[in-house]
Amino acid sequence: MTQGSNKVYRKGLPFSAEVAPLLAAMPLLEEYREPLLRLQGAWDSLALLGQMSGAATDMADTRTAFEALTGRLLDSLARRQLRHAVGHLQGRSQVAIDILVRNLFERTADVGFLASDGPLRTLLQADAAGEVDAGGVEALRRRFAAYVAKYSVYDQVVLLAADGRRLAALDESSCAAVVDDPRLQEAFEPGRAFVEVHGPTGLLGGRGGLIYAAAVSGLASGEGGDGTAGGARGLLCLSFKLEDEMLGLFRALCAGVPRSVLVLKDAQGRVLLTSDPWQIPLGAPLANAGEAQGWRLDFAGRDYLACESAASGYEGYFGPGWRAQMLQPLQHAFADAPPERQGDRARDLDTRELFDDELRSIPVEARRIQRELSRSLWNGKLKSRAHSQPHAQPGARTGEGGAAAPGGNAFAVTLLNEVERTGDQLRQVFERAIAQLEDGALDAVFDGAGFRAELAISIVNRNLYERANDCRWWALDARLQRALAAGDAASAESVLASIHALYTVYSLLLVFDNAGRVVAVSDPAQAHHVGRSLQGDWVSGALGLRDAGQYVVSSHAPCGLYGEDGHAPCLVYAAGVPHPDGAAMAGGIAIVFDGAPQFRAMLRAALPDHGGAAALLVTRAGEVVASSDARWSPGDRLPLPLPALTALPADQHVTGELEFDGRVHAYGLAMSGGYREYRRLTPPDANDLAALVVLPLGERLAAGESAGAGAMPAAFTPTAPAGAKTVDVASFLVDHQWLGLPAMQVVAALERQRITAWPTAPAAVRGMLGFEGRMLPVLDLGQLLFHRPCGDEAALMVCQTGAGQRLVLAVQQLGQVFVAGAEQLQPSPTRPGWAAQAQVHLLKGQGPQMLTLLDGDDLWRLVNGVVEAQTPALTVD
Repeated sequence: MTQGSNKVYRKGLPFSAEVAPLLAAMPLLEEYREPLLRLQGAWDSLALLGQMSGAATDMADTRTAFEALTGRLLDSLARRQLRHAVGHLQGRSQVAIDILVRNLFERTADVGFLASDGPLRTLLQADAAGEVDAGGVEALRRRFAAYVAKYSVYDQVVLLAADGRRLAALDESSCAAVVDDPRLQEAFEPGRAFVEVHGPTGLLGGRGGLIYAAAVSGLASGEGGDGTAGGARGLLCLSFKLEDEMLGLFRALCAGVPRSVLVLKDAQGRVLLTSDPWQIPLGAPLANAGEAQGWRLDFAGRDYLACESAASGYEGYFGPGWRAQMLQPLQHAFADAPPERQGDRARDLDTRELFDDELRSIPVEARRIQRELSRSLWNGKLKSRAHSQPHAQPGARTGEGGAAAPGGNAFAVTLLNEVERTGDQLRQVFERAIAQLEDGALDAVFDGAGFRAELAISIVNRNLYERANDCRWWALDARLQRALAAGDAASAESVLASIHALYTVYSLLLVFDNAGRVVAVSDPAQAHHVGRSLQGDWVSGALGLRDAGQYVVSSHAPCGLYGEDGHAPCLVYAAGVPHPDGAAMAGGIAIVFDGAPQFRAMLRAALPDHGGAAALLVTRAGEVVASSDARWSPGDRLPLPLPALTALPADQHVTGELEFDGRVHAYGLAMSGGYREYRRLTPPDANDLAALVVLPLGERLAAGESAGAGAMPAAFTPTAPAGAKTVDVASFLVDHQWLGLPAMQVVAALERQRITAWPTAPAAVRGMLGFEGRMLPVLDLGQLLFHRPCGDEAALMVCQTGAGQRLVLAVQQLGQVFVAGAEQLQPSPTRPGWAAQAQVHLLKGQGPQMLTLLDGDDLWRLVNGVVEAQTPALTVD
């Protein structure tokens, strides 16, 4: 192995240093490497023929270019595979840690709110007075159970005295009587809103858990205490179901990535949670993995492709400093065949924007090499056939049975035919490899759209789960119940303001009486709502609830409570507030979700970094709820045709194409299926939410344009001559149609050369070109015959008439030089104006192929006629 210029040579080919160690795990590379290397043998044969024909320099240059392109192509395939595999792992590890941090952010708010709950302070005061009774403890335990029934992400709630004694617990059997944990005591430090502790704890009988703890003061707000001095103090501890939450998420993220493992690591790199303990066990130390480490990690004697991610942060909170890492055994990371493409999607698109400059240059270079090969074959065959018929007259050659030329020329023709077949194999291998690159890029976009749509709706589901829980729990706050029952607006406003300070995702919190009249709001700037009578189905629905476990949510529509003018569409979650005596409802509580910035942030969190991507949250009925892009506003009707939207089952996603703004986009559409007990197994409804992610692909190609950057038309394949008389045909492509000339009328195919402009010449004459000491006119056959020029990459060929006049033809692409039976030529039944006096014949190939055989004398007369008609003072000599 040698190394230099950031390239590592493996099996004689240069590869980027980042992929060289991974090549053995990439079977796709071997699939292309072997045939490409075998084809180099054909170039050796071509070089031998070049020495015999005097064209050795041309052959050597082309072979060198081919070798260089082979290395670039294989290196690009390897890097594309690595990028695709790393993208799968990196994206999923980032999702895992970011969703966890968003979830834990809600826990920090929960523990702060619940720590201010009246019954907790009451029990602390009773403990300080030595008056704790079993009835009070049991009442608080039932309250903990009611709380966990709504917030099912917790499995333990404990109230501790300041000295660590257990006062009340949801599950007393698993909680020690005294919990002596200095880490929890840190919650008493001044200015400390909460602490988060992970590891074995007496709160859970010694097993590990993630605990959120906040200080509880025995003095209520306004009673003269601050919870740090004076009065009784305690600790509220919430145990979050970390394993339950993350393993479900891990399973979802690992789906579709064979043998993959997702782990959660602490700041020291130890594994806290793992999706597969048989591969990566708990407590194992895992090294960092990323670009600096070459994405490769060795663990327990097994090689993995690995990526890890730190939290992006949410509302300024970054969690406990953990990281997520995703690993896939190296032998599986690149082994699976790419998924089957869905029909012919995106085949008629200009997808060049999906490639970087290097990838875009590969098909361009492949076409150049193919042109050089075609030119070399042409010139070799033309020279060999000319030598085989020294006395032939210009025009169509006929002979007996198409006999091969004698002596060395027979060998040359045979060798050229073999090289020609090898060249066609070269074309096929390159087309397949370039198509693999294109398909890989396209598949990555479609996969990304579907994955990111699922991510977006997952974030939304988890967020709205919290909203549904919040309104139901706050409705059970004894302070709110007393204030609402007594019509005490000031007390209700104080409680609402304290809650709103902890939960910043809301625009407004309010309580209303049984007549639907607003009693108090959380924001003094919106006090104008007080006294207003609320309208809407959600209001009557909330007042009609008789179960503290139920809630209602409005449709996404204006209700007068959101936006600068109060008329922006929004979601309102509401629940009935029980009367303190339990006899009836005292009214209701409504929480107005600040959807505009919150939903927009959720959608943007699901998008890739590159420009042009957009995400929308829409209802099943087609209304835009939120958008990451200013082109679509909340409340608008979705302007894009999405037939799948109305029928898509819950928890399912689809991908496809959408065309708007003059471009085609890949889309992913994911329908909400709820989260935990929130909206699970509910029947389809017009208000169901779905996430739509659109990623740009490119512009739609015009009819006839090639979508494959490196695709080359299949060569014209003649049928075998049946009779004694034959004709040698030099074929070429013009405007995607096969044309030809008798081979004896073709002198040579030229390298690309500078053409001298002829300003007064007609459009079909490109200018003049020097050849063998003479200036020859260059005729663009595409412009002449079909009024569509052959383009800047046109091939150039010199032809001559029976009288020896020469002319350069610009054609789309050179084809084969082959032998056809004279009896196979048929007069053309249709003669356009330019061919009214021409000798035009048709030659049928294999299958539906058809070739039009022209004549050099006719083309010469034609170009003279065109020139004389437009510039009478000029003639072509």
